[in-house]
Amino acid sequence: MTTTRTLDWRQGFARGKVTGAKFRSAFGPEVTSRNRRDDVLQEFSDLMVRHARGEEIPSSAVKSLHRRALSKRFSDWDGLIIAVISTLATTFRNKPARAWLPALLAAAGRFDEVVDIEPEFVTNGPQRKDWLVVVTALAGSGREDLARSLVERLDEHFPEDGSNLTVWGDDALSKEFARLREQAPSGTVLPVFFHLPFCGGTSMIVSLKSIIPWGRMVQINRRYGLLQMEHALQLSTEDTARLMLVHQHHPFAFQLPGRELSHFTVLRDPVSQIRSGYFKRLSTPGILPTRDESPTFDQHIDYTIKQRMTNMLARQIVTTHPDLSSTYRKRFSGSGTFESVRAEEDMFWLEATAALSENDLLRMCRETLDERFHLVGTMRHLEASHIAATASTGSYTADRVGHRGRSGQPERTDDESDAVRRLRDANGVDQILYDEYTARFERDHASLIDLVASH
Repeated sequence: MTTTRTLDWRQGFARGKVTGAKFRSAFGPEVTSRNRRDDVLQEFSDLMVRHARGEEIPSSAVKSLHRRALSKRFSDWDGLIIAVISTLATTFRNKPARAWLPALLAAAGRFDEVVDIEPEFVTNGPQRKDWLVVVTALAGSGREDLARSLVERLDEHFPEDGSNLTVWGDDALSKEFARLREQAPSGTVLPVFFHLPFCGGTSMIVSLKSIIPWGRMVQINRRYGLLQMEHALQLSTEDTARLMLVHQHHPFAFQLPGRELSHFTVLRDPVSQIRSGYFKRLSTPGILPTRDESPTFDQHIDYTIKQRMTNMLARQIVTTHPDLSSTYRKRFSGSGTFESVRAEEDMFWLEATAALSENDLLRMCRETLDERFHLVGTMRHLEASHIAATASTGSYTADRVGHRGRSGQPERTDDESDAVRRLRDANGVDQILYDEYTARFERDHASLIDLVASH
């Protein structure tokens, strides 16, 4: 198995150059390719130069820039999009832009600036789901009264379609959500969504991002997760005090100053999870690939077993076990050890857990899930798992999710192929964990599951 350790310094330099070009610097990009954010800045610059020269700016140009800017409103790390929308709202008196300001400021985590802005509901302005992050900001600034008032106004302007819950709702599902929120970890505890691949995590994080500001969230994704982790480990206590969530999609043993990490995740039937990964990688560009080029799933099963890429969910979960902390500190202690990865096989969790026997892996995973995870959901009940997870973050609202995949299917059947049976046997730890913690979720959240089914 090839790992990042086997790469020589010339390969490392080449990869670093590509990564640096992608992320850019104060001197601009090293490559000539442009992105949509470049287009926003260029269009904004041209518009303001024309305005300064005394040209009459047509409304179509303002609308075009407004649309382009909003398409890049997420992770507006340098405030460019807020600056563009603020200028359109003031200099060009664009009503939709003015209406969008509270949502943009709230998403950036600038809570105190949201309190004094009167919400406006206009054509081409924020829709109901776009206002949910403002509810979070108002409550986070200590103005729960304004948060609740905003929800009441949203109910007037946007007839409720059942896609959102709030702790102030009168229906049974909303009341159950409110009850679960009262049990959320508090104090210095920081929720961590431990995003296991092909386990409904994308549906969940998209929903969570509509509620929890990107400006108060640490993002650790699959491909560039180590680079993001290196940055996160340099945060100060003051920085981490503002955080509301960590989205961890790249397994790594870490701590943040001043915060106690408490995790939640969703498990999936291992055969279904591996099958989903195989076909999703074929159909969806951008997903971190494997080096396998098998034309059929049965051949992919052979590759997976031969490469010992089995019990992958358990091996990722166990990276948060205290016994692996020193392993990660030793591996990522020097200059240049944090880098992007090209394939799943490059990820360190495979190497870090390679020596664990199945018995040790199962024991350590149970210890990890019981002691370091406040919630373990299941793909069998993804929507209920998501509502419980959202409540555990302390959020006042929840955006209900669906899933277009097969949600934990296929279940075990008597007519499974020999290859599938071999795959299931090779993933015995993942299978045990899925069965055990699904049963536990069904026991602990029976009323929530029933309410979700009835709505």
